[in-house]
Amino acid sequence: MSRALKLLIGIAVSAVCVWLSMRDVRPSEVWGALRQANYLGFVAVTGLTIAGFWVRAVRWRSLIVSPRRLSTDSLFSATMIGFMANNVLPFRLGEFVRPWALARREKLSKTTLLATVVVERAVDMLTLLGILGLALLVHPISADTEAGRMTRAGAGVLVVACLALTAFVIALEWSPKLAHGFIGWLTRPLPEKIRARVSAMLTHFFEGLGLFRDLPRLAWVFALSFLMFGIFALGLSTCMASFGLAMPWYGGLIMLVITAIGIMVPAAPGYIGTLNLACVAGLALFGVGRDQAVPFSWFYWASQWIPVTLVGFYYLRREGLTLRSIGEVGA
Repeated sequence: MSRALKLLIGIAVSAVCVWLSMRDVRPSEVWGALRQANYLGFVAVTGLTIAGFWVRAVRWRSLIVSPRRLSTDSLFSATMIGFMANNVLPFRLGEFVRPWALARREKLSKTTLLATVVVERAVDMLTLLGILGLALLVHPISADTEAGRMTRAGAGVLVVACLALTAFVIALEWSPKLAHGFIGWLTRPLPEKIRARVSAMLTHFFEGLGLFRDLPRLAWVFALSFLMFGIFALGLSTCMASFGLAMPWYGGLIMLVITAIGIMVPAAPGYIGTLNLACVAGLALFGVGRDQAVPFSWFYWASQWIPVTLVGFYYLRREGLTLRSIGEVGA
């Protein structure tokens, strides 16, 4: 599938999701509700968002095996540049930009750092799975409504993807023989001239998969993961309070998992549409109508997109980079 077609599909997905989320709601009503929101809460959420990404950067250091201690500044800079790229560039290029930016600054292997991003995603999904289990204990999701069916289906996808990715990563980490066999199988169809180069790159990649063999480090990584997602859940609760939505204490946890499921769907840059629809579906579980859920979805989307993009652009300029230069990373 060509990149242009992938981009068109992503834009189409976002457009459909925006339409689905805003059915039966007039834009003037959305704007009116947004004008009445508490924007001190908006400021608080943007601060919590940046704090959550700072914890993500600190956690990343524990995933990287390096002969020297990497600075938090380098880790945070690369993290924000990467997630900014996800907000403004197609194809989730930020997942490649982030390790590239850190490797460029710290003179590390890009391929090994990319492996840490794969491990990070497995840890993210395992953590969200734990949060989902806690949330379902206190608030079981019924399949009697459209929102409930969507949430349960998304949760099923999350569970399957989590288990598959985790099993794959653990198998490769614990069995070097299996990893080398997998490399040989992948590179066998390649011409001999480039087979050795690709094989070396994949070996570097698997060298970055070392977390699950180090239990103390694994425990620390999961502690930081729950802290990070706890901050994001607090941000969601603050957003809901800014709209005067009376939610139970676990409302932020439920919404965290649902929005995480929503942004897993390939879409246009910035998760536009998919995040909105996830917010509307999540709030429907608590009996919140579209007249409040739709404005909330745009309020929350802006509270995530604006700070991440602005801070990411700051670090982009500080590093002497441009959007064009990072846009070529995944080319």
